[in-house]
Amino acid sequence: MEAPDSLLVFSLAPKTEGYPVVLLSPGFGVERDMYLGVISKLVSKNYVVITISAPHESVFTVFPDGSYLKQAPEMAELASSDYTSWRRLLHNRVQSIHAVMDHLKMLNRSDTGLAGLFDLDKVAVLGHSLGGAASLEAAKQDHRIKAAVLLDPSFHLIRREDVQSSVPVLLLRQEASAYREMAASMNETIAYDYIDGQRYAFNALNNAHFYRVKGAQHMSFSDIPLHYNDHHAVPVHTVTAEAATAFMEAVFCKGEAGRNFALRPGETVVPINSEGEPVGT
Repeated sequence: MEAPDSLLVFSLAPKTEGYPVVLLSPGFGVERDMYLGVISKLVSKNYVVITISAPHESVFTVFPDGSYLKQAPEMAELASSDYTSWRRLLHNRVQSIHAVMDHLKMLNRSDTGLAGLFDLDKVAVLGHSLGGAASLEAAKQDHRIKAAVLLDPSFHLIRREDVQSSVPVLLLRQEASAYREMAASMNETIAYDYIDGQRYAFNALNNAHFYRVKGAQHMSFSDIPLHYNDHHAVPVHTVTAEAATAFMEAVFCKGEAGRNFALRPGETVVPINSEGEPVGT
């Protein structure tokens, strides 16, 4: 499988060894670079962020030569209840993450401009919505991925397996993280399946940390609200980047695989249980 066009470059501070890497998988329909609010903050902390495109699925995809591809009509018409098609998209997303990992290894070994840039012992995936579900599945399958940050992931689509996983996971949900809150604004069946998937993940992941972000909506983790002059997403981006970097530092640098990681509960970030209900507040 050919690696997607996926490199977005910012200036990085000088460093003698390679930089830790974050692979970003966007939400369904969201162009991969519509996360600059989060990306810029991660890069400022010396992470290389590689965004992974989803051509035909995203509303549009812009290629390095300036050409672009619009969303395929069947994607725009995809019913939320068509789980078979959604899981096919999820599978494709997971395969794209694996392909990028393979491509990074080659670039790090032999590319003229990029050789040695990446610290491939410190790779995390960060995904939103459908990309969040793909990030979880990829991290469970690929031992090269050391941590996963999930932004309001599509839990209703994840596989239910009767096995435990020790992959370090940080979950950041929107404020409406419990069934009653979700069912008030979406299809009740999907809300039920979502919470069932969230409950499964809570119990199957033995190194996971579940939180919700006050004031966050599903699209708040992306830049989309900003394009409609809705700036409530700005503090969400800040909290997301700070939480993600604190988590990755705990996984990469403290020698405990993040097991003792905890965000300080406050007005913005609140720990939740398997049902999405706040705990300890």
